[in-house]
Amino acid sequence: MRSLRARLTIMFLLLVGLSVLGSGVFVSLLLKASYIDSLTDRLTKEGYLLAGTIDWSEAEKNPRRFQKQAQVNGKALKARVTLINRDGTVLGDSQEDPRQMGNLRRDREVQKVLRKKTGYTRVTTKDRLHVYIPVQQDGQVLGVIRLSLFLENINRSLSQVWFSLIGGLAMAYVAAALLGSRIASRITKPIEEITQVAVDIARDRYYRRVSVKERDEIGRLGSAINRMAAGLKNQLDIIRKSERRLISVIETMESGLLLVDAERRVNLANQAIHRFYDLKPGELVNKILPRRAVFHELHTLLDRCLYSGERIREELHLYYPEERILEASLTPIWGESEGMGVVVLLHDITPIRRLEKMRTDFVANVSHELKTPVTSLRGFAETLLDGADEDPQMRREFLEIIQAESLRLERLIGDLLDLSRIESKKLSLNLQEIPIHELIQSIVKTVEKQIKKKDLELQVKVDGTFSVRVDKDRFSQILINLLSNSMAYTPAGGKITVSAGKEGEEWVVSVADTGIGIPEEDLPRIFERFYRVDKARSRQSGGTGLGLAIVKHLVEVHHGKIHVKSQVGKGTEFILRFPL
Repeated sequence: MRSLRARLTIMFLLLVGLSVLGSGVFVSLLLKASYIDSLTDRLTKEGYLLAGTIDWSEAEKNPRRFQKQAQVNGKALKARVTLINRDGTVLGDSQEDPRQMGNLRRDREVQKVLRKKTGYTRVTTKDRLHVYIPVQQDGQVLGVIRLSLFLENINRSLSQVWFSLIGGLAMAYVAAALLGSRIASRITKPIEEITQVAVDIARDRYYRRVSVKERDEIGRLGSAINRMAAGLKNQLDIIRKSERRLISVIETMESGLLLVDAERRVNLANQAIHRFYDLKPGELVNKILPRRAVFHELHTLLDRCLYSGERIREELHLYYPEERILEASLTPIWGESEGMGVVVLLHDITPIRRLEKMRTDFVANVSHELKTPVTSLRGFAETLLDGADEDPQMRREFLEIIQAESLRLERLIGDLLDLSRIESKKLSLNLQEIPIHELIQSIVKTVEKQIKKKDLELQVKVDGTFSVRVDKDRFSQILINLLSNSMAYTPAGGKITVSAGKEGEEWVVSVADTGIGIPEEDLPRIFERFYRVDKARSRQSGGTGLGLAIVKHLVEVHHGKIHVKSQVGKGTEFILRFPL
């Protein structure tokens, strides 16, 4: 395929060549016609002069005179002179014998002249020019003079013209090639640059621009390309920015987003989907949704949505890789040519369902915990009313039980109120700087007598002297609850150790005992409300089942962390870490 530059050059050469060729042919024909007209005019004048000098009356008396006169005049005029009588007889010819030429009466041109149809006539053959001139006397045509010339000179002149034309045409072609190539280059170079810039823009190189040097049509085209490139770059930047924002929003969503076409090919899947189904990033995109067991419920919902074309909202229960409850919302969408697709939105409602279950369990536990002392109070009160108050010893025993149950009920209500305030984030702390040894000693003194009463050994270890910023009352509540648990689950003769010290950027408090310990399977749940490892012993000790839940929340309010270590039969250690 030829380039535009080559086609323009060839077109320019063709135009120049045709113009020169046409001009040469026209000039050569014009020269030939002009030369013949000039010769005709000359021969006509010479013929009329010759006709006036010949005495035609002696044509019959002395014909040889005409032959001689024709030869003399032929040499003088450098042309062939033929003298023809009225009857067509050749009287004389400068080049041939008249007797051998025959009668020319039948010659059409001779007839025209003899009949006075024309003053003179001209005949041009391939190689000769003939001019016929009438010889008139007293209004009568007595004969005809024919003057003839060979056209060799004319043809020779025309040949020179043709050679000149060919040379000029060759020179014109060379000049036209150079000039045409330069003109074509000036025309096509900006077009080539515009084409290359357009190709680069199509390859996302939007920084390319056309250098506009002229304000003609090509220059305006280049300016339009530049404006188009700037507009495309601006629009693409806006689209990419919006795309990045959209991708960031989609990828950071806690909910799973899935876009499936009519063939169940996944067009979009965010990180949450891969997390829910334990898949590698990009494992679903541009692939058919797998027919694994974990996707069975989702496939069922997709079938329903694609069949009905209506929005579906249901819950999915996953058991792998971990148990989850997902709320699935499926919305059908129509593409331009792909048919119906489905947008799947999966919300992880596992925490909500757990919270609902926890609330239900909490209500049941509270009801149960409240029902036990209330039932005891009601039972012993009814027993007293039925006559047991007449026995002083029994009355006192029942009254002591009623008092103990009421105190237990009071503690339970107090712990519930404390837990409610802590969890609602309405608890305000009165923070103050307190030396660590002073804080620990003041708390230990409040439970020291109870520990000795249960025949337990208490040991306090405080490493270093430093101050901590805590709410003294709330921290005392933390430590007293932990010490109470240790006293409740440590047999007589056991040991309780309270330690405090600094570790790097943290200060640490630990409460360790040599009690019965906690089974490993119960360790993850000991901070749940109303959870008891040994329910019978906990009730017997007067515990409410809320102490460790309160401890955990108070530690977190102080921006700390709590950790427990325990071995059955060897003891338990609660470790509290707080930032300095």
